[in-house]
Amino acid sequence: MRVVYDTSVLATILSRRNMIFKLQLNVSNNRVSLVTSLFIINELEKVLFTKFNLTKQGAKSRSRLLARVSEIVQPNNIDKVSRDENDDYILATALTGHANYIVSLDKDLLILKVYRGIPIVTPTEFDRILSKTE
Repeated sequence: MRVVYDTSVLATILSRRNMIFKLQLNVSNNRVSLVTSLFIINELEKVLFTKFNLTKQGAKSRSRLLARVSEIVQPNNIDKVSRDENDDYILATALTGHANYIVSLDKDLLILKVYRGIPIVTPTEFDRILSKTE
């Protein structure tokens, strides 16, 4: 299952060791294939440093972890869809990377529900979807 996590979800996951382990387990068991972009990786590093109080080195190492376990795509066209232009990069990454799901906590993304056939779900909803595929 190809998945794009938005920055807030990634920051939450990568700031907690038990959640990092769960993500790595899902990736290593081929339950989830992470799709991301350089925009998301760079934004993640900034968020981990400024909002989650990681050191610059800690934020960089966790962003690199994401890059190592993800397919990195480069969206060419960024359509104006959301009120927040940063969210448009999330949508474009999902479209370019042929994602099956976008996982988000962002109200501006969640209100869309679906973007060009890609469901936008909360982490809780995505956990339920994953549990049904076991």
